[in-house]
Amino acid sequence: MPEAMTAEKLNADITILGAGMAGASLVHLLAPARAAGLSIALIDRQPLSWDNDHSDRPPSFDGRATALSWGTRQILEELDIWSSIAPYACPIDHIQVSDEGRFGQAQLHADEQNTEALGYIIENHRLGQGLLSGLSASESLKVMAPNSAEHVRMTAEGAELKLDDGHTLTTKLLIMADGGRSPLPRQLGIEQSRKEYGAQALVTQVKCDKPHEHWAYERFSSDGPIAFLPLNKDEYAVVWTLNDDEIDEVLAQTDDVLIERLQARIGYRVGKISAIGERLTYPLALVQSSEQVRRSLVLLGNAAHSLHPVAGQGFNLTLRDAAVLAEHLNRAALKGQDVGSLEVLEAYLQQQSADQRNTITASDLLPRIFGSKAPGIAFLRDAGLLTMAAVPVARRLFARHAMGLGHTAAKLG
Repeated sequence: MPEAMTAEKLNADITILGAGMAGASLVHLLAPARAAGLSIALIDRQPLSWDNDHSDRPPSFDGRATALSWGTRQILEELDIWSSIAPYACPIDHIQVSDEGRFGQAQLHADEQNTEALGYIIENHRLGQGLLSGLSASESLKVMAPNSAEHVRMTAEGAELKLDDGHTLTTKLLIMADGGRSPLPRQLGIEQSRKEYGAQALVTQVKCDKPHEHWAYERFSSDGPIAFLPLNKDEYAVVWTLNDDEIDEVLAQTDDVLIERLQARIGYRVGKISAIGERLTYPLALVQSSEQVRRSLVLLGNAAHSLHPVAGQGFNLTLRDAAVLAEHLNRAALKGQDVGSLEVLEAYLQQQSADQRNTITASDLLPRIFGSKAPGIAFLRDAGLLTMAAVPVARRLFARHAMGLGHTAAKLG
């Protein structure tokens, strides 16, 4: 039976801090461990439901949109989540990659890859509603929201948390999935390396005068990459990377002026932009934790690594991390092993390290290569895009990476 949680003293086999994309996904992935008798505590600062008021949404499920790879869809299907979000997920059937002012260009097509779609775009609040569905409290799941951990210390038995409601919670395994700004890792001496890109992402949505027909566009320039990602019939989610010294000027521009600038960047391949939505910005940096696992401790999601959005792989890598972690924890639970064992946790990290390294490296190199003004680099960019356009094998390799298929899938059953 799961360990009891009383008002006097709280206990859980596994405690997950953060019910955002990483934490909520992991709860679903740990269903076999819960069925084997382990208890889970899920803690988040925000309530796990909201109405139509955007201010009520948890930060993870704001007005932005997220790219879902084909591999992510496969995981969500196994978790019985995909059917609830599929009506809101726009398929990407075609991707055009181009370099402004240069002749290099390449296109990817779902039918060439013998798949239904290359990926999907979904608004974060729709994804959040799907991930949080089914996470109501039960005998094996204690949902503690709104609540937060103010202090953490490691013990011989696992970890001990001081919560802001005055309770103390002890756990055999603590999973920090509460974002890259959490102060808790530093309380344990875990630091972050931060590589600033000197840029910010401007995120918005636009409406055009012609349907997108499921095309996504990634266009690179010396000012930074810009992506138009299909949403509704004639709407796109836009992610535009701007230098820090440009962002205030752009935010101050009227809708008409900003539409004109976006049109100049993307051209008329999307049709004529007729309207623009709310503008959001966030700074861009490659952030990596100095440690991801210790005995009785795992850092997951943005707490472990935060990527440049150019390749759209942030949540996809996080979900693959969570799936491999769950594979090892579920196996340990079914065998009666200690889920906080360093051997179990290091086995997870060893299995997932190559995927992390390859994805992080690609997300870091792309904006630097395509943002370089050096003539030699520009020539290599064009050569690479022309090679991908001319050689089916090159397109297939690139597509498999974008689709999240270039790795060994976790065993979830």
